[in-house]
Amino acid sequence: MDTFEAIYERRSIREFALDKKIPEEIVRRILDSAAYGMSAPGGYPFWKMLVVRDKASGDLLADSAKEVAMLMFGASFEVFGPGHMWYMPRDTQLKVAEYTTTGELWTYPRTADVNFVPFLSKGAWTDTITSFSDDLPMLAQFLGFATQNMWLVGHKYGIGAAYNGMPLLDTRRREIMSEYLGVSWSWEATGCFSFGYPEAPRFFGPARPSPEGVIFSEYWGNPYLRIGLRESDYEREEVPETEIEETIRNLNLVSSFGDKPVPPWMLEKVLDVVIWGPVPENFKNWRFVIIRDKESKEFLQKLVGEKRSCPWYFSWPELQHSRAEHLPENQRVEQMEKTLDWGFGRWYTEADILILCLSTVLSWRDQPYPGFGATPMPMFSISTGCCIQNMLLAATALGLGVNYDPLPGGDPRSRELLMEYFGIPAISWQPLGVLGLGEAGERVDLPRLPLETMVYDEYWNNPYKLTTEVSK
Repeated sequence: MDTFEAIYERRSIREFALDKKIPEEIVRRILDSAAYGMSAPGGYPFWKMLVVRDKASGDLLADSAKEVAMLMFGASFEVFGPGHMWYMPRDTQLKVAEYTTTGELWTYPRTADVNFVPFLSKGAWTDTITSFSDDLPMLAQFLGFATQNMWLVGHKYGIGAAYNGMPLLDTRRREIMSEYLGVSWSWEATGCFSFGYPEAPRFFGPARPSPEGVIFSEYWGNPYLRIGLRESDYEREEVPETEIEETIRNLNLVSSFGDKPVPPWMLEKVLDVVIWGPVPENFKNWRFVIIRDKESKEFLQKLVGEKRSCPWYFSWPELQHSRAEHLPENQRVEQMEKTLDWGFGRWYTEADILILCLSTVLSWRDQPYPGFGATPMPMFSISTGCCIQNMLLAATALGLGVNYDPLPGGDPRSRELLMEYFGIPAISWQPLGVLGLGEAGERVDLPRLPLETMVYDEYWNNPYKLTTEVSK
């Protein structure tokens, strides 16, 4: 399946056929794609996945989701119905709102063939002090990269999926489920990712926002203007065909960029896939700022570059050496010397375009959010991570070089300076990272941890038996 076809056609599927089982080879492909998502700085395994096929576990997840949904949407009927679903006819609004109060919409873990329960680390399970961040929303975006890969590969093989935050939205239910599955206290369950063959195709999807509403140019609040609205004649090119699994496995990650500018139509294509990512309750919880200005690039580079002299980030060469275990021994010292010589963020001023990626939980919605009492809420950063992954895949499919760096938002001081510089509302928005686009320079291999260390079967610490090989 073509990369853009997969991105544009993917939808959340919540009704599954009970008489069809997903072949083990396809389950393996779905899991394998998750391991190709970018990892956090240092290559830490900040997420793990629990594969659940047991009916009792599926029923527990479904019952928990129903209980939460009945409470949330029953208490907020007037807000959720007429306010949130403004794009529907009035009679349809009321019917849908009434149905949501039953909680049945979120019970699909009961009928799914396979449920994946994703977990985020609270900062433990690393070989040393975590040098990046222990902020769950920051870490959750990397789970979003993995999640979107799984979703797209599943869609390629005709399998539907939906990410359900309801079963584990509040502390009580997370504790019950973690105890039931034997999960270590240092890992936080984020929801239930359900897969199965669709009972029927989905033709009606969520309303997609216009790019001008969620993408800004150079600074916050300055809408990005699409080519068609600012030029009467512009370059048009055929989009190259690329296979989605090949694109996922061969992300065009680079450590440097060439001088050739990104054609406007390519930038527009990369930006367009943002709005086709998953959106919890259609809240449009992400924003993106396009940066071309030389001074802004230099500001970001300086903000990130100073971390080379900060022990908390670079620590000491001895510790960095141990963190580079994905590299052959003879390349580790070379990597440490390169970091000391180059620092961080060298590519910021080389990339033709930088995209500042932001997510929100607290506000900037079309209605109050009824789930405020449930914390933490990494679902929104996971959703934004899915959108970022769409951009990384689209850029790779178009032959552009890419890089992504979360360090600008990794600590409170950097976040505050960044938000002030770009005029971003600091209370309600959080910068997750900076994506670079440009002509591909030096290619770098993406560190990839063994899948066996990332996936458990039915209960915690029971390694998932990878019985099939994935053919390339």
